[in-house]
Amino acid sequence: MCESNLYSEDGDLLMEDVILIEVLEDGIKATDVLNSTKKFEGKLTRLDLDKHRIYIKQKK
Repeated sequence: MCESNLYSEDGDLLMEDVILIEVLEDGIKATDVLNSTKKFEGKLTRLDLDKHRIYIKQKK
């Protein structure tokens, strides 16, 4: 399986079992293995493929 978890830059878990990330003009859309989606305002900052972690910097 190739799922990853989505974290804020501060290390807070935002979403588990993410299989798709879409970079939008106004943020990021993440989809998990159950096809649930969430949108986040911010930008993608880091992908740790070894640890299956995705990091985003959220707008405040």
